[in-house]
Amino acid sequence: MNLIRLIFVAVTILFCVTPYQSQARLMEVLTYQEMVEKSDLVVIATPKSKTIDTAEQAFIPNVVQQDKDGRLSKVRSIGVETVFVVSTVLKGDKTTKKFTLHHYRERDSGMSMNGPMLVFFDPSDASNRHSYLLFLVREPDGRFAPTGGQTDPGYKAINPLPLD
Repeated sequence: MNLIRLIFVAVTILFCVTPYQSQARLMEVLTYQEMVEKSDLVVIATPKSKTIDTAEQAFIPNVVQQDKDGRLSKVRSIGVETVFVVSTVLKGDKTTKKFTLHHYRERDSGMSMNGPMLVFFDPSDASNRHSYLLFLVREPDGRFAPTGGQTDPGYKAINPLPLD
């Protein structure tokens, strides 16, 4: 009787797991304390410019997509920049008034399950005006990038706040 019950449970679990439920990816989750420690600049700031594309092309680190035939491929991205105006500096150079955020967007837009948590800014969109709490690292060229990497900045490194 126990064997039949075990088989029944195994079959039930097998049929309950759909392909979408089994597709997951690892994310690095830093605490806020770790974010502050690893950041060169922590600010509350507001986007001044709409996100604009650069000539840079790359792949989103640690993310793959699966096509309808089951083939896996890297997610292509385009480098983008957004200029921010600083409201207050919580860590870093207190004289910082504005900076350029270097981040990415997917080259081919579309809905994707377990895709990267990227960010986009358009200050002219009145329904989407926010200030942001940003945890940033300085890049060699002077721009800033999200602390924790470019894969999921919308998860914790760049947080929308109410506009004051």
